[in-house]
Amino acid sequence: MIREPKRGPVTIAVTGPLASGKSTFVKALGELGAETVSSDEMVHHLLAEDEETISTVARRFGEGVRGERGIDRKALAREVFGDAEALRDLEGILHPRVREETDRRAAASAANLFVAEIPLLFEGGGEERFDVTVAVTTPDERRRGWTGERGMGEDQRRAIEARQLTGEEKARRADVVVENDGDQDRLREKARALVEQVLGERGFGGEEGARER
Repeated sequence: MIREPKRGPVTIAVTGPLASGKSTFVKALGELGAETVSSDEMVHHLLAEDEETISTVARRFGEGVRGERGIDRKALAREVFGDAEALRDLEGILHPRVREETDRRAAASAANLFVAEIPLLFEGGGEERFDVTVAVTTPDERRRGWTGERGMGEDQRRAIEARQLTGEEKARRADVVVENDGDQDRLREKARALVEQVLGERGFGGEEGARER
């Protein structure tokens, strides 16, 4: 499964459609000893704390997107919603920074397994940077139910999904497909199986092998 041997941790990118259970799967991998990061959390940090990012976004979208702390994400969302060019510009600002920080953290990781949750992995390119790519999929009916539980409206759901490849296409491109068709215990079992498989191929061996070297 792993593309080629290298020094450092085994790197895994986890993707999947909206509300497929990506975060839950990544959390399970973290509980098994992997170091984990989330591209969404990095974006939130950049917009709230990184002065260079904040200034660049404000220059592009206007001072009105500034909030009490960094960028007001709701104001920014109003600027880019339904505007493909504006969204491309925003992604052009954020994605390289997130990619650079992800690579920095992976290189500095003391764990044997480093996992990044990246919803737009294949859409944004760069999946070749990882040893293994994983797509988490779940039936559409369950996904719609979960987005409703989050308070997400139908228009917002469709707008997000319009930016993404389908779950089927993500699964086709990924090295590993994890079907989230059971409960959380079942998903944790699949996380454990993945850890044992990828670390077994590297000779680290099992759950304990995911922890610090």
